[in-house]
Amino acid sequence: MLFWHDQFERCRCLACRFQRRHCHPFAPKFVNVTVDFHVDQRKLFMTPTCWICGAALDAGGYEPLVRVVCRNCGQRNLLQRTFDHFVPVETLGAGGMGTVYKARDTQLERFVALKLLRKDVSSEADHDAQLQQEARIAASVNHPNVVQIFSLGMDHGQFYVVMELIDHGSLDDLMESQGRLTEHQVLDIGIQIARGLRAAHRKGLIHRDVKPANILFVDEQAAKIGDFGLAAFATQQSQHTESDRVVWGTPPYVAPERLCNQPEDVRSDIYSLGATLFHAVAGKPPIDSNTNSATELCELKQHPAELRSIAPDVSAPTARVLQRMIAPDPKQRAPFYDDLLAELDAARRALEIADARRHSSRWPFSGLFRHH
Repeated sequence: MLFWHDQFERCRCLACRFQRRHCHPFAPKFVNVTVDFHVDQRKLFMTPTCWICGAALDAGGYEPLVRVVCRNCGQRNLLQRTFDHFVPVETLGAGGMGTVYKARDTQLERFVALKLLRKDVSSEADHDAQLQQEARIAASVNHPNVVQIFSLGMDHGQFYVVMELIDHGSLDDLMESQGRLTEHQVLDIGIQIARGLRAAHRKGLIHRDVKPANILFVDEQAAKIGDFGLAAFATQQSQHTESDRVVWGTPPYVAPERLCNQPEDVRSDIYSLGATLFHAVAGKPPIDSNTNSATELCELKQHPAELRSIAPDVSAPTARVLQRMIAPDPKQRAPFYDDLLAELDAARRALEIADARRHSSRWPFSGLFRHH
């Protein structure tokens, strides 16, 4: 009989705090233990049971790391479920397509980000091939400003995506803690994310959900774009129906062409990045509305706010670039990422020159060297 069905059944691992049967690859080895190799050992240590009475828990329909009440003794148990060899240990966030967890990879002994797609998405057979194809394409994007995708799988009837773990917070977190970001910060972040999006677009992908929560930080300087969960091939036009009149995406940052039933391309991501940077430097998005109606948002986005009317301290070059990025008509935006990067870089150089002049004018002896 396996050891975790004996006196060690309720012991918890000091490394991961999981019960021994959920820490199978790291469990202590015992000699002279009789093992029935005809039993599916994976099912044995993955079956959730009450840590008080040992009764099996009804885990159907529950997400990992939620409290489930034992029907036998009434104890509330933390549901510990594994997905193949990935063990969720912490919830990182939730989005429109699913929930992201910090997970332990028990084969490679490392931590990863595990995204579980919603069950209604996983149950749609028509999406299976598309999800797998998009995951393969996204995994082939190897760029310092793109969160690396490792693999795609299915377990418990749910698709999951395994990604590089970035645990230094998001732009959303930074905006919440700092408030308005400086121009230098915004331009640096914009350039890095535009480079990452350009690398993905070269593989045929558009992101479709660029927003502060999907811009992640490796450290204080390096930013990456993550979560290609809404990605679609740029060569395929999105098909909209009359029933698709709710917003698919994040309202303040979604491009107006999606809301207005128009085809999307690389310029749609440029709009979303521009709205994100606008929000970061101004403290509020260009369209500040709580409505989720696609029709209403489509109309509102035809008249975006002027950046310098909200944040007059922003330099004119930066304001021009961001204002062009959120132009309602895609034809008025930069057509390619190379053009956008050139504009962002020019705005950053202009800001550096202005800062240098401002600094030199404050030097107490600067007037001695002026020629009259």
